Amino acid sequence: MNIIQRTVSWLETKIEEPIRNEEIVQLTGYSFYHFHRLFQKNVGMSFHEYVRQRRIASAAKKLIYTDTRILDIAFSYQFESQESFTRAFRKIYGLPPGKYRTLMRTLLEEITQQEVQIMEGWFLSGTNSNSYEMRRDFKNVHKGNASGHLRSVDQVAKEDFGTVMQQFLAKDWCGKRMKLSCFIQTKDVEGFAGLWMRVDGKDGDTLQFDNMHNRPIKNTTGWNHYTVVLDVPQNASAIYFGVMLQGAGEVWMDEFTLVEVDEKTPLTNMMVPENMPSEPVNLNFESEFEK
Repeated sequence: MNIIQRTVSWLETKIEEPIRNEEIVQLTGYSFYHFHRLFQKNVGMSFHEYVRQRRIASAAKKLIYTDTRILDIAFSYQFESQESFTRAFRKIYGLPPGKYRTLMRTLLEEITQQEVQIMEGWFLSGTNSNSYEMRRDFKNVHKGNASGHLRSVDQVAKEDFGTVMQQFLAKDWCGKRMKLSCFIQTKDVEGFAGLWMRVDGKDGDTLQFDNMHNRPIKNTTGWNHYTVVLDVPQNASAIYFGVMLQGAGEVWMDEFTLVEVDEKTPLTNMMVPENMPSEPVNLNFESEFEK
């Protein structure tokens, strides 16, 4: 777990508590200025903005699923007044908290009655997709009103996996380094879960690939930030990405982003072994005699 993931994991336990810069310094071992720059680069927003968005997302959930007074919700998420909470909430959700509560309760009731499980643009695949199901979850979200949810629904073998995925043409990304990020939460994952991305050539060969197999998400984990970084060669034809679940368990996903990064951003490509030498060695089978 890197420093960003460790901080996000810690934050999830402090979402209703005051957070001081000194705590971040103690947790990370960095000056807050350096940490702020690192967080901004990796997550795409400032740390304080991230905290504010997570608090508002948690408040939105409480508005829908509890009858707690709006003023009490505002105070519990460290807002100084109901007015300041309303301004911040409206900026993200476009509605004041009271109207949001009424509208979303009505909307979710209609969705539940219709049993709408379609996730536009996404499809379910894997070795045994009948043993997995995907849906939208309106209760457990990282930001906004819904997250994606993948879970096993039957007895599954350890080697079986399911994935929620998308695919698109690579033409606009050829010659670029691409970073895929999202937030993931897991529950009772017996195998492993992970963010993944694959770049294929025109002949169907896999050119670049990473499924986080060397840094798996296991068991039960809170919301955290994960990334995959791959180069998209000039001869690339298609890009595939998603979240996979091997074995039994549940995984939630939210806020996918795809951005171009510079060459200073390390690759996570698993197609090239980390221990591969940079040049051929021992060509005469006598290396021990040459030392």
